[in-house]
Amino acid sequence: MDKKASSAGFAYLFLTFFLWGSVYVAGKLGSAGISPLLLAALRCTLAVPVLLFMARGCRGTRIEREDRKYFLAVGVLGYYLTIVLIQLGIHLTGASVAALINSLTPVSIMLLAALLLGERITPVKLVCLALAVTGTVIVAGGAQGRGETLGILAALLSTVSFGCASVFVRRLTAKYPPVFVTACGMAISLIFHLPTGVIAALRQPPRIDAPGVLSVLYLAVAGSGIAQFTWAKALSRFPAGTCSLFYPLQAVFSALIGAALLRERFAPAFFLGLAFVAADVALSVWETSREAKRAAAGEAASPQTSNDKE
Repeated sequence: MDKKASSAGFAYLFLTFFLWGSVYVAGKLGSAGISPLLLAALRCTLAVPVLLFMARGCRGTRIEREDRKYFLAVGVLGYYLTIVLIQLGIHLTGASVAALINSLTPVSIMLLAALLLGERITPVKLVCLALAVTGTVIVAGGAQGRGETLGILAALLSTVSFGCASVFVRRLTAKYPPVFVTACGMAISLIFHLPTGVIAALRQPPRIDAPGVLSVLYLAVAGSGIAQFTWAKALSRFPAGTCSLFYPLQAVFSALIGAALLRERFAPAFFLGLAFVAADVALSVWETSREAKRAAAGEAASPQTSNDKE
């Protein structure tokens, strides 16, 4: 991978996690009068037209029969179950806590990528995982009350479902355009979002106000549209395990935005956990840069080797 492609990959990663970090805050703002299931359904329903417009150049792309199950898995695990669990976690806990708990996502992505895609787990990546897990455990240990504990559990389960989906996205983006994979996965998720959203609306009629409308629109366009596309683009440039190491960035962005807009107050455990997360991110950037340089050096040496043999 050349330097330009590598830089673009980093840009996609940082933009993705900034948007996802802001999504936790927007979800908290919009959850006041709307149930988590309905909010998740509205978010994805509005995101589908955005993604279909972005994927308009992929019309006529045919999905091979053996790949259909992976598209279904991306839709169900990545864009239905993950989003529902995240909204539930945000509803029951603070936006910053839910975001930091989701820093455990690298664990599931890296392990599943190693098992299913054969990606190598380096010693540095293991250290990054340890930092992410430690930071998350510290924050989870400070949970107060049954509701917050359930919210943390929902956030933890979302990391598993999204880890599975990301592995399948990595597989699919090797054959299909990232925006096509994202649009198809999101469209498939509507099969599940629409009925659960309707049931949630009937059981708990929503209270719609201006902040709620703006929140839903932002969640749809930025969180489920642009961010999912940039994540797929990043996965098309870097291994899934490498991309996952940047996941804790969303906790940093969420904490900063939450403090500014929600006036969230943090316990000492949060800042200690955030310190571990920051160390994880810094080490991840270093490791990814080193791997990119190593890969570039290998590609540069390959033609020379071939010429020597001739």
